[in-house]
Amino acid sequence: MAQPTVLVVVDDLFFLTKIQTTLSHLGLATRVMTQRPALQEYVRTATAPMLVVVDLTLRADDAVSVISTIRATDSGAPVSILAFGAHVAVETSQQALQAGADQVVAKSEFSRRLPDLIQQFVP
Repeated sequence: MAQPTVLVVVDDLFFLTKIQTTLSHLGLATRVMTQRPALQEYVRTATAPMLVVVDLTLRADDAVSVISTIRATDSGAPVSILAFGAHVAVETSQQALQAGADQVVAKSEFSRRLPDLIQQFVP
């Protein structure tokens, strides 16, 4: 059986390294992307990820639009979305939930509870 994949939409190297290390320790494959057309194609494939992790402070694109795009791309398989961002960006967090994120957490909580958060979505 293929290793479960987590799609990581993060361009902050600190968080990217932390996420990749954690996923590796959990036995999960990592796919990093930040460009919306490539994301759409990847989510649409038969090997769609089990989880998408999105940084709401993404510099390469609008993170809320990325979440909407992922939700609008029907792959036939359910894809969970875990988003994280600044604790003071309440409006952005609400927009992410409305766009289809399953859960939004502050960066501090994300960093502290990363393995548990991942395991909530990937059995």
